Amino acid sequence: MRVVKAALSAAAAAGLGLVLLAGSHAQAGILLQDTFTYPDGPLVTVSGGIWATHSGTAGQVDVLSGLVNLTQAESEDVNSTLLSSISTGMIYFSFDMALTGLPSGTGGYFAHLKDAGPSNFRARVFATTTGAASGFYRLGIAAGGNTPAFFPLDLATGELHKVVVSYDVAAAPTPVATLYIDPVTETGGVASTDTTSVITITSFALRQSLASGNGMGTLTLDNLIVGQSFAEVVPEPASAMVLAIGAGLLAMRRRR
Repeated sequence: MRVVKAALSAAAAAGLGLVLLAGSHAQAGILLQDTFTYPDGPLVTVSGGIWATHSGTAGQVDVLSGLVNLTQAESEDVNSTLLSSISTGMIYFSFDMALTGLPSGTGGYFAHLKDAGPSNFRARVFATTTGAASGFYRLGIAAGGNTPAFFPLDLATGELHKVVVSYDVAAAPTPVATLYIDPVTETGGVASTDTTSVITITSFALRQSLASGNGMGTLTLDNLIVGQSFAEVVPEPASAMVLAIGAGLLAMRRRR
């Protein structure tokens, strides 16, 4: 994504009338997009209000060199409000992540969807070493609780992976969340097995925690997209620049 950001800067200098127009249409279903191209510092500060603290010690989640840093050694949880609330249908999100420090104990979750309240969380993404070979970790998904289904793939620290999650907000009898790792198509994911109630999704959140010896480890995160289809959150390479431009415009609009 560093290349895309550089290309965006050069193209913007040259003038982007037609591309910006295309970007406005391409963004029709995008609910949130952030490439975290901010100055170094606390995310809630450098984002200009796009991100806000909802739990823990404010100002701990930070940006360094265009990446968000999350660690179980800190407690701040942050969220960003979606452009539209979602109470039915599908919602998707994706991000690039690299785990740099293994989870402690049975692990913990570090990303999720939420409603306007402080504790109704859905589609929680977990990291754990349980079931993985020594020195490796696995990712899991839970629709609403703390009993995730884990993707049966050992991942190495330091490796970059694209994580994609789909969440069927009002599926009967209960919502279902599905986790994909480095997907090309919407197949081969692992689905949550826990049950939960239906809520209206209003924001995307990042979490840091170490509770009773169980923590989510340490990781960097980038290129977040929340949308209403798989194609929106896993764009084709040719669409990457348009989406990046759209993210910049979206951020400027939200700061006003």
